[in-house]
Amino acid sequence: MIAIKEKFLLRNNLDKIKNKNILVRVDFNVDFKNGKIFDQYRILAIKQTLNFLKSARQVILISHLGDDKKLSFKKLIPEISKILKIKIGFLENLNSKPKEKFSLLENLRKWKEEKECNPGFAKKLSLLGEIFVFEAFSVSHRKHSSVYLLPKILPTFYGFNFEKEINLLNKVLKIKNLTLILGGAKISTKLPLIEKFLNRADLIILAGGLANTFLKAKGFEIGNSLVENELLRKIKKLYSAKILTPFDFYVLNKNKIYHRYLGEIQKEDKIFDAGEESLKIFFKEIKKAKNIVINGTLGFVEDKRFEKGTLLLIKFLAQFKNKFILFGGGDTLAFLTKKKFLKRFKISTGGGAMLHYLANETLWPIK
Repeated sequence: MIAIKEKFLLRNNLDKIKNKNILVRVDFNVDFKNGKIFDQYRILAIKQTLNFLKSARQVILISHLGDDKKLSFKKLIPEISKILKIKIGFLENLNSKPKEKFSLLENLRKWKEEKECNPGFAKKLSLLGEIFVFEAFSVSHRKHSSVYLLPKILPTFYGFNFEKEINLLNKVLKIKNLTLILGGAKISTKLPLIEKFLNRADLIILAGGLANTFLKAKGFEIGNSLVENELLRKIKKLYSAKILTPFDFYVLNKNKIYHRYLGEIQKEDKIFDAGEESLKIFFKEIKKAKNIVINGTLGFVEDKRFEKGTLLLIKFLAQFKNKFILFGGGDTLAFLTKKKFLKRFKISTGGGAMLHYLANETLWPIK
């Protein structure tokens, strides 16, 4: 478990950042179309840190945007400025001269050296500031130049949201009565967490694509559904009465939707959502839980036809005011935002970072 030393917290170092050039690693990796940003949560999460940095001389923000180096922040600058209510300039490359107090550098993945964790590239980035502020919890599990190397080069402080995320997840690590609800596409990303919490959690609910792999490993027919075949042997050995999976589903077969129970699934069926009968059992167990952590969706929510299971779960959880309920995962936050439930729960901006920290209790940028 990480305990950040007080001397490395940004909130304690106003004197250190005053009139200095500050480099800030943020996560503005957002979904957008025609310059319109759909999910603003990760951007708004850093607002307190940016307000604190107003006493700096210059603030340069750095972030990646997707995996395609052709994606650019240039057309998103007006929208980001509007969301943060701060005028932000755009830096096209590492040699661009800032014209505004706050500037955003072009997509870091424009440079292949970012993902390669290249010391030379990290050194070039470090020349943009005298102090480094880390405020990108959601990428803090990635061994990239701006995450892993910059804290080794520049004096580093941790932003308000990063501190909040660590405190929130440390609380989860201390909790005794815990129910985990894990969805999404792949069980491989969540397996270390499942294995770690088998002895700690009261219940682990698996749904989405990762439940497909679990069910196939146990010998059930899942048709033509998404599955990670390379993990079947390992998961076959995973036994616990604490693990609960759906037993009825909505499937797609030749572009028609069918409701099937486990045992009725046909070779051409593709599972896309959990069914209501399974949800009734889930809800009965969740009622008993004091603390609930959710990462991932129960179905393929990108298609409105398969969002029902996840939406019913969210609506059910929203009625409880005396439970600790934490949501994480990019797709999950986007869905909560879309359905206007984001403010009803505790939120982690991290998907993979949240899973990594809960499983390993370490993150790259921490000294």
